[in-house]
Amino acid sequence: MLSLPVVVAVIVFLILLNGVFACMEIALVSVSRVRLRRLQQENKPGASSAISLQKNFDDFFATVQIGVTFVATLSSVVGGASASDLFGPLLAFAGISPSSYTGHILALVAITLCISYVSLVIGELVPKSLARRYPASISTALAGPFRTFSRLMTPAVRILSASTWAVLKALRIPGTRKGYTLTTEEFRMLASELLETSQIPMPVHDVLVRVTRLAQTRVEDVMVPRHKMVVIEVDSPDDPKMNEKILATYRKYPFTNFPVTDANLDNDFGIANVKDLLLGGAGRSVPLLRPTTFTPRGATLDSLLEIMLKKNTQMSVVVDEHGTIDGIVTLEDVLEEFVGEIESSVRVRKTAPPQAKAETELIVDGQISLHELKEFHSIALPQSRYYSTLAGFLLAEMGKIPSKGEYVDHGKLRFEVRDMEKNRIKTVKIIPRPATSSQKLRDTT
Repeated sequence: MLSLPVVVAVIVFLILLNGVFACMEIALVSVSRVRLRRLQQENKPGASSAISLQKNFDDFFATVQIGVTFVATLSSVVGGASASDLFGPLLAFAGISPSSYTGHILALVAITLCISYVSLVIGELVPKSLARRYPASISTALAGPFRTFSRLMTPAVRILSASTWAVLKALRIPGTRKGYTLTTEEFRMLASELLETSQIPMPVHDVLVRVTRLAQTRVEDVMVPRHKMVVIEVDSPDDPKMNEKILATYRKYPFTNFPVTDANLDNDFGIANVKDLLLGGAGRSVPLLRPTTFTPRGATLDSLLEIMLKKNTQMSVVVDEHGTIDGIVTLEDVLEEFVGEIESSVRVRKTAPPQAKAETELIVDGQISLHELKEFHSIALPQSRYYSTLAGFLLAEMGKIPSKGEYVDHGKLRFEVRDMEKNRIKTVKIIPRPATSSQKLRDTT
């Protein structure tokens, strides 16, 4: 029979061991994979083991439950076997015989309450609180022993994992993905938390948030539309006056790349880069026209950026489903979605600053994209695969070519056609939607 001090020491040790399991469980769940990989690059001991444990949480949780269940059961058995010895003097002082049935039951209740209380505080709450405060340090410190323990418990872990999946399958619950995957929305929330805790400045936060929008932004949202394209018009790719036309266009519009097409923009002959012209003039054999990279309308900016990087090009021609040129997108247009507006000496795509007639009136270019309208003026309109500009939205709503003064009401705003250029909506006036008679009546009551 063990002495009472030894029994107490064994119970305390088992409770502390239970706390280690609970602490490691919360720490490994709380620490991010990115943080562990950074520690791994810094050769932090235990980082590789922690990553290995994170790759299969099902086996890790099974290992933890084996340890917790075994420790809790063993502490209960030890405590129950020594209950009468531990609380015998107290029961005798109360006039209850420790050897009686009542004394035995009261001793078991007392030891259960004591072990439960100490286990909750020392074996659960305190370790989990520490794990939430120092997840990376605790994960790397305990990952090695836990990995060794997991290997020793592999047969039991496999049985428990198989049993778990069998029950889930019987309940027709689909299997979950291994590990933790950070969603786009969670990434934005993480960036906001970093900003709130002053770990990153506002410009970095804006870039992180903008990056997540590339997959939702289409090329037509940022492209230079067809009627605003600056092109070099030639009769054929062998036009003898091409050099002069490139230089003349460059003097008027000091860009680097220009699409080379016929007068009707029906045939694209390639992309003219002013640097190629200058290098050719230095006596080098440099092709004057580069191959054109085409992008279908509706493609997202992340896919476009991947193509631009792969083909080492700074301009892509956007075509519709019929292969007709719809506009152009430059690398600068894509980069502006990362870092915001990039000022340059000449701007073609961006509309002129809105002219405000009054505080409640806004005049914008009809070709402003719905993406820019929302970003710059906080005006959100329904998206569609059939249009990407404000003019396209108005044409879709009206179902005809409008005349000056016609309007469309949407939400609390009225979009009125201010100027027309042939069949194209040139400018649009945006004003608050006038209240109807019933609305005015409700406002006055």
